[in-house]
Amino acid sequence: MTFNKKVLAGLVAFAAASTSAQAVTVAGNDGWELGVSGLVNQFIVHTSDNNSGADDFNEVRDGLLPAFLNFDMKAPTMNGLDIAAHISFSPGTNPNSYAGFEQREVYFTVDGSFGQILAGKALGLYGSHNILTEQTLFGIGYGTGGNGVTTFGGIGLGYDYASWRSQVKWTSNDMNGFKVALAVMDSAVAVSSLSGKPTGSITSGGVDSEDLRYEGDLSYTGAFDGGSYLVWLSAMYQGDKIRNAADLKDNSQAWTVGGTLALGGFEFMAQYSDAQGSSSATVEREWSQYIVQAGYRFNGSTLVSANYSKLEDDSSNAARTAAYGVGNANDDTIDRITVGVYHDVNANLKLVAEYTKVEDDLNTGLDQDIYGIGGFVFF
Repeated sequence: MTFNKKVLAGLVAFAAASTSAQAVTVAGNDGWELGVSGLVNQFIVHTSDNNSGADDFNEVRDGLLPAFLNFDMKAPTMNGLDIAAHISFSPGTNPNSYAGFEQREVYFTVDGSFGQILAGKALGLYGSHNILTEQTLFGIGYGTGGNGVTTFGGIGLGYDYASWRSQVKWTSNDMNGFKVALAVMDSAVAVSSLSGKPTGSITSGGVDSEDLRYEGDLSYTGAFDGGSYLVWLSAMYQGDKIRNAADLKDNSQAWTVGGTLALGGFEFMAQYSDAQGSSSATVEREWSQYIVQAGYRFNGSTLVSANYSKLEDDSSNAARTAAYGVGNANDDTIDRITVGVYHDVNANLKLVAEYTKVEDDLNTGLDQDIYGIGGFVFF
């Protein structure tokens, strides 16, 4: 049995954003390898609920991420092809976690001179850069209460959720910094609502559709003396015709653009997304979101970062009535501010302290201050 440093094997979210961790790799005599890795996190959270008549509450819970247990299998290279498979399980630490044992990823990959083919269930393309570069990935953000499996981080208040989708995806090899990815995915026909706010991911439903979902991503990674950067453009398109239903839904589409910049110890990120869809033949949903984020990493191990995000919901009056329980034809704007300290004690232990403030211009909307302290163990 040998030990090697790797980034939480196979999990796309952590491949782009996490600290390194020790994983156990077992190599067979025939050249096959089996790797095991994962994480567990826990926070103490206080939520000050500023809505009229609402009480404050305290929790001991996980953050935006549940726990992960990852299994990675890799075959020896044959005929120029690298074949691998990945399965992960995502239990939560909250009181209802017995009902929230999620299976988020199960896929295989084939790598060669053509790039990579991924087939199975994995993180979607549209929205993936957004969640991976937002600081609450390793924090709490908003969405506390109710003993949910996880919090929401910045989902729906800054970016759309990429979600875990059944898909076949092709990713090109690196082309002097450029990468292209295209995917055909199983469709989800309903616009999801998260704490009364649109996620934009259009992920929920579970109803068979006559249409598939299509996603694409173009990214460029570059470096210069003393720094590096990443820029991306992603989009999705989905027809929403439910099988055996007379109600033909409108098409749903969304796009997002963003980038990151690391310069010395400074780290910056900005992103914007625009989405529209429908929750019935007569109810239109339309919203835009953006985030600006800046921080400084001390000694390469302690990130102090802050971001400001905004959701502008321009949905039709009927859609707003369904989402918020009030018939208000005026646009809704929700602001979120998050400030956090994220300290890597070593490759296996991260400590986090975070504060988030959410303000909704609707009188019946979300208005909270959220304080949390906790950490992660990676293995």
